[in-house]
Amino acid sequence: MQEVDIPLTVHRVIADGGRRSSISSVTFSATGSDILDEETAEPAELERTLGLWSGMAIVVGTIIGSGIFSTPSLILAAVGSVGMSMVVWVLGAVVSVCACVAYMELGTMLPRSGGEKEYLQAAFPRPRALLPFVFCLSSLAVGSPSGLAADSAVTGTYFMYAATGRTVEHSEWAQRAIGVAVALFCTLMHGFFVRAAIRLQSVLTVVKVLLLVLIVAVGFGVGIKRGTRGFGDALAGTSTHPSAYVSALFKVFFAYSGYTALNYSIDELRNPVRNLPRAALGGLLITATLYVLSNAAYFVVLDEAAVRNASTAVAGVFFTEAFGALWGQRVVPLLIGLATLGNVMCGMFSASRVLFEAAREGYLPWSRVLGSISRFQSPLVALAVSCTLTIVYIVTPPAGEAYAFLIDIGGYPVWLFYGLAVVGLLIMRRSHRDLVRPFRAWHVANGVTIATAVFMCVVPFVKPESDDGEIPYWAAPLAALAFILLSCVLWYVQVVIRRGPERSHYAYK
Repeated sequence: MQEVDIPLTVHRVIADGGRRSSISSVTFSATGSDILDEETAEPAELERTLGLWSGMAIVVGTIIGSGIFSTPSLILAAVGSVGMSMVVWVLGAVVSVCACVAYMELGTMLPRSGGEKEYLQAAFPRPRALLPFVFCLSSLAVGSPSGLAADSAVTGTYFMYAATGRTVEHSEWAQRAIGVAVALFCTLMHGFFVRAAIRLQSVLTVVKVLLLVLIVAVGFGVGIKRGTRGFGDALAGTSTHPSAYVSALFKVFFAYSGYTALNYSIDELRNPVRNLPRAALGGLLITATLYVLSNAAYFVVLDEAAVRNASTAVAGVFFTEAFGALWGQRVVPLLIGLATLGNVMCGMFSASRVLFEAAREGYLPWSRVLGSISRFQSPLVALAVSCTLTIVYIVTPPAGEAYAFLIDIGGYPVWLFYGLAVVGLLIMRRSHRDLVRPFRAWHVANGVTIATAVFMCVVPFVKPESDDGEIPYWAAPLAALAFILLSCVLWYVQVVIRRGPERSHYAYK
């Protein structure tokens, strides 16, 4: 069947001197790759290479990363019991679905790449571009690179596990060196081999899904054969302190993060109004089901002590117990390493698009360079900057607690802006009634997302029952908050003094 190009209007938010905001239109072919601005008629260079299944592969590939293979032991240590650990994973799935539904309305209402940058600019036009600017800098300098660094480091953990057959005895700096190589590899693939990188992401996504299916199948088989090991007194030792659950939820939400990946690169998605909701929600539901069942499988095969002692290699210990040394310590850890590498590829793709859009909005210095498109049809300079920041996060945190610290520092600004974006959604239902909303989020989904954001932003500053770690409990949220405040100063310089948006790629003449 021949594909027909259907014109589709995309709304772009234009701030007018901080006094008001208006919506301007951009028309493009819903199935093709040519985007035309109504005023300039200039084609955009990035092609629409993503369809429904490749878009869903990016969502699933971005979600399934190091989290499910590495955080279960950290979450168990935080909440204190197997039963509550399972409850937290289910709760994380419910909250993630609520946030995903809200972002489906935002993405179909304002279908332009950039995610929260576009939504905050539309909902909060005063002070001019403040919140989108702060979001972009926080995401580029804290949220995205810290998460990519955590995934890259865990990729190194599993490759080292496959090479040595040991979980925690090998050098942490060797893991970090492999993590640096992973970040460089993903950047080169996305920078010079765009279509091949998308195909590789899809293949690695299949590997990740099959690994989780294998974990579930092994747990089911072992449970039938010998019963459960980790579900004795499921709630014994459950923590009652709120900070324990914030720590656990940061790690659970880190594992579930990625359902908004297409919101950041929607300019490259064919027929986004139809494909965004299907790909985002479908990918999340598939992953959430596999996550909950995989955690149950861990506790069927391993006892509670084994999960606690596994550190960030719990999946490797699981397969060693199930299949013996050869498969459990060599083959499967290699596959898990490839799976987490796929997650870094998907994350680098999304992070570079946020930086690319921020540069084209004039939020960054050297915006013409950072917002440029290479002859390989990729934002090569934006990719290089994202890679550099990721490497900085890989090599700078102190040894021992680096992985947990990276998750916590990256999770704080993520939930701050999730909450603000959904508040903005409610504001735009009144201030922009004329916008077409192909999908409308449920009120309960919006309420749950906002309430969770408030909880995740306030409780990290509450002192936990025990604070005997090398890094103080307040270090991650305070560092993230300090950077957000610094971003406000940088906003004044770049937007108010230098008037960057007025000289941007998207400036109207």
